[in-house]
Parts: sequence; structure tokens; C-alpha cells
Amino acid sequence: MRMSYSPAANLFLFLVQWTDCHLAGALGLLRILIYKVYVDGTTTMTTHERKASIREFYAVIYPSLLQLQRGVTDTEDKKQKAVCMERYRRRDDEEHRQHADVDIEREEECGICMEMNSKIVLPNCNHAMCLKCYREWRSRSQSCPFCRDSLKRVNSGDLWVFTDSKDIVDMATVTSDNLRRLFMYVDKLPLIIPDNLFDTYDSHLAKVRPLGISGLSSRFLSEENPTGVIVGW
Repeated sequence: MRMSYSPAANLFLFLVQWTDCHLAGALGLLRILIYKVYVDGTTTMTTHERKASIREFYAVIYPSLLQLQRGVTDTEDKKQKAVCMERYRRRDDEEHRQHADVDIEREEECGICMEMNSKIVLPNCNHAMCLKCYREWRSRSQSCPFCRDSLKRVNSGDLWVFTDSKDIVDMATVTSDNLRRLFMYVDKLPLIIPDNLFDTYDSHLAKVRPLGISGLSSRFLSEENPTGVIVGW
């Protein structure tokens, strides 16, 4: 057996889903409450919470949490791989490393200004040049300075960019920056003030007793305030 449905069922199911989540979130019926959980298990659920909408949660908070979890996992994997490589790799490849450094310097050298640059681009003809020289040459000519191949169809988005090792940021720094941005975003969310913070003020008002009425105001005298307060209505 199999179930068959009409083409209009997809639209109907979409409307039901939109009414269930989006409409309730737009009316403020659904909200996400954010609080802290400490190592000992205590929370700030009843004393310090912040409120986020469904849109804010799925647009910023939830992707940030997934990114943090993925970043931590990648960092642990890289640490394990680094330990294994350090333990089992050969240590007699100094000559090979020197040749590799020379090859890297040749790759990072611009073919026009002959200087070392961290941003080396490759057009379709695969002739390396720095980004500055490429832009200056492109403004004067539409052909490659080495092979005269046409550069008219080469856009900036189509260029290959070699990234220098100094431009690479480790995952620990990326995770720390993502966590800092997430905390800054959460701190800007509206704070929920619990009702029990007003119990002391309410108990103080319960001890107030009226003395008399004068014009449009009434004079009250409380046990904590012998001088009395003026309350108008």
C-alpha cells in the first residue's frame, strides 16, 4: 500500500507549518529563554535569563552553537593527528624541507615586480603575479603580460589566491572569536526580570496605613517612614 496526495497538499502542509511556528513566533507566543549552567549544576534560570525570538535563535544562536561544537571537534582531531605525525614521521628530511622552502618562495614571488607577496593570484593562463600588479596591469591592458592571453573573461572572483601561512588562523583562535561574538550577541538580548524581585517592595507597601485625605492626595505614614509619603491619584 502507498499513500497518494494531491499537488495542493504541499501548499496546505506548508501553511500549517507556517501557522504553527512562524505565526506563533511573530505574535510573541513562542520565545527562547537563555540562562547559564555552572559546573556544579546550578543555573541562573530564576534569577538571570535573557529572551530571544524564534527568528533570532535559528538565525544567530543555533548556527553559532553548531559552529562552536564543530570547531572543538576539529581542534581535537587536529591535535590527535599532530601527535601521531610527530610520533611516527621521519626526522631525516632536512634537505627535502630546504628544497620545499625554495619552491614556496618561488611560488610566492610576483612575476612582474619580483617581490615576495602574501597575495598571489593566478589567471586562467596560470601565470603568477601579486594582486596589486594584476590590478594595475588589468587597468592598462586586457592581455597577460607573459603569454598575451586574453584577460577580458577573467573576473576577480575567478582568480585563484594563494594564502600565506601568516594569514592562516588556528582553530583555537577561531573558536575563541566565535564564542566571544556569541556572548556579545546574547548580552544584547532583553533581560527577563523575575517577579520575586518585587516581593520586598510589596511587603513594604503592605505596612502603609492611611491617615487622612487632603484635596486630590492622601497622606500615608508607615512604620519605616515616620515622616509620611504623599501619594496622589
